[in-house]
Amino acid sequence: MSEMQRVFVTGVGVASALGCQVEKYWQRLTGGESGIVALEEEVFASLSSRIGGRVQGYREEDSFDRKELHRLSRTSQLALVAASQAAKQAGILEDGVDRHEVAVLIGSSIGGFSASDHYFRDYYLHGWRGPLVIPTSMNIAPSANVSIRFGLGGPLINIDAACASAAQSIGYAFNLIRTGVVEVALAGGADSPFTLGIMEGWCALRVLSRRNDTPAEACRPFSADRDGFVLGEGAGVLVLESERSARRRKRETLAEVVGYGAAADGHHLTQPSAEGPIRAMRKALRDAGLKPEQVGYVNAHGTGTDLNDRNETAALKQVFGDSAPRLLVVANKAALGHTVAASGALELISCILTLRDGVVPPTINYRVADPECDLDYVTTGRRKYEGPYAMSNSFAFGGSNATLVVKRASLDP
Repeated sequence: MSEMQRVFVTGVGVASALGCQVEKYWQRLTGGESGIVALEEEVFASLSSRIGGRVQGYREEDSFDRKELHRLSRTSQLALVAASQAAKQAGILEDGVDRHEVAVLIGSSIGGFSASDHYFRDYYLHGWRGPLVIPTSMNIAPSANVSIRFGLGGPLINIDAACASAAQSIGYAFNLIRTGVVEVALAGGADSPFTLGIMEGWCALRVLSRRNDTPAEACRPFSADRDGFVLGEGAGVLVLESERSARRRKRETLAEVVGYGAAADGHHLTQPSAEGPIRAMRKALRDAGLKPEQVGYVNAHGTGTDLNDRNETAALKQVFGDSAPRLLVVANKAALGHTVAASGALELISCILTLRDGVVPPTINYRVADPECDLDYVTTGRRKYEGPYAMSNSFAFGGSNATLVVKRASLDP
């Protein structure tokens, strides 16, 4: 086996409830803004939860023609919007990069269900048959459409690990690059849930907030009065690149990926266990060669559900021990909504921007102290952070857990 390569981030892109430009997204996130809005369409009127994190600053007709829109699901559109930003920043479509060797790993989970919802409605009600239902709704479509749009011929993979899809995709890409399989990869996640059938399914699980009259204040991670998460849509895509490739191309590096850990709960489809998250975090720290006290900031999975928030807090205490009270623990989902497959990528991008600017965004909407959630969740506004490392957690239905550790960029072009 060839020598293990260091892996750097050379480009990032977002499509989110706080906008579709990275700097705008970051300005609003650190400013404590919320992108959660009311779902005002009549079709959603009967839902118990009528709020969501819809992507702002994006008009599909500005990015795609009518023929493309006929063939692209909302999830694929958002993946392309984010991937275009990341690819441009990293310059991977310029000379000096062999496009046939660039991998694409963009996780997607429920976007395919929402894309096919109207096809099946029309089939069962009207007998309508359409040839696009499969290519539009298959979960690999976001990755495939990015590969096709940019002519990228490396490994093409979709990872569906529910809410951990993006983090697992980035971790997989990290391993491909550091072991020398490829030198460049586009990795992340994309999802969009906003069709009636999918929303009804989530409402039936009774995990969504019902604060319909105050959308911006609905999701309250780690607060004792939390009543569930808010679904969101979005995409986050990163360009990961080997040290060798980044040096050769003289690219600016945004951060270094230094650790990845993955573990299953082996417990329950929807109820979390602390054991899986504990093992994922410990594996990531071990992979990065770090002691727990060397990490001062954790971007939490932080959904705003009673079970998840207590479970994650307990897992953090177990992993970080005496250093846990000094951690800054932030939950971005209060502002973005839970973007399912995209969440891990959007949150890792937040970690990267934290390391760049030395500031962590706040966990908004915290109201009431919970004795079982007693860490520092940065609830009074953004905070300075000068540490060199950040950790991002993604924990999913099914029991899939992924943790990523990034380091402040230290590679001179």
